[in-house]
Amino acid sequence: MITTRTLYHSIALAFFVLLVSEARSSERNAGTPTTEAIEKNKEETKESNSLKPDFVSYTDDGITFSAGDYSLSMLHRLQFRYAGPFDADPRSVAGLKQNTQSFMVRRARLKLAGHAYKPWIKFYIQYDWSQPVLRDFHITLDRFAWLTLRIGRAKVIYNDERVSSSGYQQFVNRSILNDLFTVDRQQGIQLLGRFFENTAADFNYVLGIFTGHGVGERLNDDENLMYAARLQWNAVGGIIKFSQSDYKFTPRFMLNFALAAATNRSNCTAFETDAVSCRTLPGASAYTLVAGKPMGSYQIDQAVFEMRSVYKGFYFKQETHAKRIIDRAGILPEAQLWGALLQAGVFPHTVLSFIPPQLETAARFSFIDTNSKNVGVYQEEYSGVLNWFERGHLNKISLEVTHHRLKNLTGGYATEERYRAQWDISF
Repeated sequence: MITTRTLYHSIALAFFVLLVSEARSSERNAGTPTTEAIEKNKEETKESNSLKPDFVSYTDDGITFSAGDYSLSMLHRLQFRYAGPFDADPRSVAGLKQNTQSFMVRRARLKLAGHAYKPWIKFYIQYDWSQPVLRDFHITLDRFAWLTLRIGRAKVIYNDERVSSSGYQQFVNRSILNDLFTVDRQQGIQLLGRFFENTAADFNYVLGIFTGHGVGERLNDDENLMYAARLQWNAVGGIIKFSQSDYKFTPRFMLNFALAAATNRSNCTAFETDAVSCRTLPGASAYTLVAGKPMGSYQIDQAVFEMRSVYKGFYFKQETHAKRIIDRAGILPEAQLWGALLQAGVFPHTVLSFIPPQLETAARFSFIDTNSKNVGVYQEEYSGVLNWFERGHLNKISLEVTHHRLKNLTGGYATEERYRAQWDISF
């Protein structure tokens, strides 16, 4: 039987062998150094310790500095939002009946990305100033297309809605499914790869092992780890990036199907990227996180089926989620959650040429349902949005209206409309 420790050691050994092979290959190519070569190398080493940028550019990745074998891109992002009569997704009738109006700096982030030593040794760092937390810090070794290693703090590559940056969403924010079904960011390792590129069998995979206690906790609450996997079939040529909307008017029809699953045992029933990541399942009346909860209290098993497509300004996405929560103490009955979303957007310019090409219209329907009285949430969301892409997702204005429909435990449904306006800008 393959244990988790054996798997960790195997992965580490494999990449150690790859790095040693790379180093030995370089030595063989270099041959035996002469005295002159050694002195020259010393001089180059001195210079490398005080490298100055030899190339500076500004692209969609921000301002990029390059010097020798090093590269650093820096991008600042701000998100300004108005919301009323509430902003967060309501999970109860009381939450639906709030009456507030808010102007806020919803997100304020700094992103650093680049490579060091080798072009395939890449790093990524993201810090959030509005909710002070180090959201991402990981190193990716993508020496081979079929085998890439990512290690550190990062989003679990599970479903498009969560993996796609909040700045690359088609709507002001993610759907009502996100808080219940996300596995969010975790600390661990992920293996990624792609096979049979640009053929009928083109597919890519992701395998991950994580601490399984979210971002904010350095240590696990028990000896069990989180496992996740994703398999994606690129049915009609190419991988669609984790970025919603097709403002680039993709000239070739693209279609991706994906199936992902995750399992974890901890005292968490939900996650959020914050200083305290381990959360209570939103809307649950019994599955609450309380101080002193026994280690590994809940067994969580979940899966998602996903379909995405882009073509000449048209974007379509579908996700179907299932999640099971088992109270290992046997006090609470098993909870089963289901949810799905349909989302589509189009740039009217493709049909009516007099409409500016920067304008996009989109609609989304999503619902969540359970068969457990301990959770007791049934909710629907109908959303429409107008987006103005001044410079793609890097400078975008969105106007959104959402009709929320929440099942009332006493019978019938409670409804409310939410209005949001947002300016998302990166520089």
